[in-house]
Amino acid sequence: MMGSIPVTLLITITALLLRHQPVVGDMFSASADLANTFRLEQQVVNVLGELVAQTEAKLGIIRQYLKDYESVVEEKAASEEEFMERVAGNPIHAYRLMKRLYFDWQTVEKEIKTDNWRNALRRLEQVRMGAKFPKEEDFFGAAQALVRLQDTYELNMTQLARGNLWGRQTRAELTAQDCLFMGKHAFNAGAYARAVEWFEESYILAGQENNRTLRQDQVMEFIQHAINMHDDTLQQTKKRHPMAVLSHTNSFRLPLKEKPAGVQRSEIIRSRKYNVGKHITDQDDATNFNALCRGETLLNDKLLAQLKCWYDSRRQPYFLLMPIKIEQNSMEPAIYTFHDVLSDDEIETIKELAKPLLARSMVQGKTGVGHEVSNVRTSKTAWLPEGLHPLLNRLTRRISLITGLKTNPIRDEAELLQVANYGIGGHYAPHHDYLMKGKADFELNDVERGGSTAFPRAGVAVKPVRGGAAFWFNLKRSGKPDPFTLHGACPVLLGHKWVSNKWIRETAQTFNRRCTLDANE
Repeated sequence: MMGSIPVTLLITITALLLRHQPVVGDMFSASADLANTFRLEQQVVNVLGELVAQTEAKLGIIRQYLKDYESVVEEKAASEEEFMERVAGNPIHAYRLMKRLYFDWQTVEKEIKTDNWRNALRRLEQVRMGAKFPKEEDFFGAAQALVRLQDTYELNMTQLARGNLWGRQTRAELTAQDCLFMGKHAFNAGAYARAVEWFEESYILAGQENNRTLRQDQVMEFIQHAINMHDDTLQQTKKRHPMAVLSHTNSFRLPLKEKPAGVQRSEIIRSRKYNVGKHITDQDDATNFNALCRGETLLNDKLLAQLKCWYDSRRQPYFLLMPIKIEQNSMEPAIYTFHDVLSDDEIETIKELAKPLLARSMVQGKTGVGHEVSNVRTSKTAWLPEGLHPLLNRLTRRISLITGLKTNPIRDEAELLQVANYGIGGHYAPHHDYLMKGKADFELNDVERGGSTAFPRAGVAVKPVRGGAAFWFNLKRSGKPDPFTLHGACPVLLGHKWVSNKWIRETAQTFNRRCTLDANE
């Protein structure tokens, strides 16, 4: 399908409370699944809460029996024989003895024989039979998402562990054990620099917790091992490749035995420089992508001053009373945001249509053949056939009027509408869409923190705005790929992200987007 229009249209949908819907695949990569999983936990907690209440009531009866007995023992006596004579000779003690072993004991014996655990276990099994519990891949996926978020947004680990997500304070916190696990995850991925930082945070928390979740001496062993691995790897890399530019996630510039991790991280952040233009490296792509995700501005003031916003009716009667609101995000490549393309009702309809069809997103196989699940893209997607709902045909027509391109998937002018839902740290690493000429991304919700679409070579990021649509051409007019359309979805830091994509094919646009005599245009 070479020559299909990588025109990209992103439409954003706002995240609301979701009804239970079956979703295919893992549980951490889509917020729809996460909402259902929290509901599942609510059922589990309800059963456990009832079990605790029943157990506490049982223990209360037993404690009361013991308390009544202890009131007898309070009688002071020089010897056991004197004690027995005093108790046995007291008519009140005699009465209460009979009461305890006849009347009270019946209640105690009944409570002991009642098996609340078996009933609770049966109810928990019923809950599990009707729902999907997280598996190991979900646990590791959630951990990987946290490590990715900290790395991308340069989150202060101390603040992150205390629930501060990029300036938004929440009640969620990490324990020393949690941070240790994050460090292990980073270490196993070869990110030794980040591993040391996570382990050091775990050490601090262990002290503050008074070694409740784990001991500081245990954490120190991990810190020393990670430092040794970092320094050995750094030394070996410099010997083999003296001019190599190392990832700041995997390695610091100097051995940690010479300069601590915290000092080196601060120096890296202060000295960071960005390169936007034709002479850009893969390392620049990664650095720029993360910077754009953090909301940093990479374009100079002169370029920013040339960007405009305007209303446009496209000379279409359809838009005379309500012209298109256009925001120019970039001049080269040309990237635009069309605002208020979808209404709230249309957004909710698209989400409801997509929920039962969501499955784990895939990428092209490493050999270029087939598709596979990959950590470079963590989300779930659904493809919506045109005949599924009347709205889809109307939306296809609307996209055509806005873009001036043919977009009917039945006539092979475009792909079906794709809906994507991003979960914990959901992202899509920078990539090209050369197989498609144009792309329109419809944003179906506002994302509280993160979730932008970043173009590291163009030096711009488009923030998700509910009902808006980002649009760009992936191919030049000549049909050649435009390398500056490299783009990726920034990790969702807080909130949810729903987005709908419409890829438009080039071969159907012969008379709608004519080529020029310049092969580079």
